[in-house]
Amino acid sequence: MQITLSTQQSKILELLSQQGGYASLEDAINTALVLLADEVTQQHPDTNPDYRAWVEQTRLKIDEGLHAAEQGDFLDANDVLSQLRQRLAY
Repeated sequence: MQITLSTQQSKILELLSQQGGYASLEDAINTALVLLADEVTQQHPDTNPDYRAWVEQTRLKIDEGLHAAEQGDFLDANDVLSQLRQRLAY
């Protein structure tokens, strides 16, 4: 799936990445999605099991990413931003 971010969304992600709170833009996006999923789930506890399974899988991926970052295994933010800019240029 390909997603196009608005200028404002791109700036927010760049700022988060620059501040060092996330190892990559993907980590920032994953965290945002998990928080959104938690909010939706709390508001609608009868959410279908497939959605809850997706939330759990996303949490596991975030945990894996955080563990990798703790071990020093992450991409440089400038490299990630460069890759994103290249994708947007096409």
